[in-house]
Amino acid sequence: MANKSGVRLFWVVLNLAVGAMLAVGGIWALQGGGDFGCNAIRTVFSGLSGNLLRIIVIAFGVIELLSGIFIILQLFIGDRMGAFGSILKLIVVIVWAAAIVLADFLGRGGLLNGGMNNFLSWLYGFATHLIVLCALLVTRD
Repeated sequence: MANKSGVRLFWVVLNLAVGAMLAVGGIWALQGGGDFGCNAIRTVFSGLSGNLLRIIVIAFGVIELLSGIFIILQLFIGDRMGAFGSILKLIVVIVWAAAIVLADFLGRGGLLNGGMNNFLSWLYGFATHLIVLCALLVTRD
């Protein structure tokens, strides 16, 4: 029984951490900054006009903020958001996975673009990005 309560505590803490991370990332995006996902969006869509790029980043920020709030709320009220929360989270997971490929492999300082010069630094960043991706995949199940 103690083992199950330990797993439950781990699940609660992980959901709180991922929810808070997404909510803060969404708030930063709405303020004009952003997290790893927003920076990847800016890199991919850098050729767009400033207003269109800003709209895309704000839209992702809203999705990220709502997804984070839904993950935290699920701990207290259950899965009342249904498919809407799952769709928002799926969008965040897809953007995060694409950001890993773009930033950690193809981007400046990525493995294929100078990352081998400082391999340990690249590996550390890549590992932290994968940890977040796995936490996103594990939460809200």
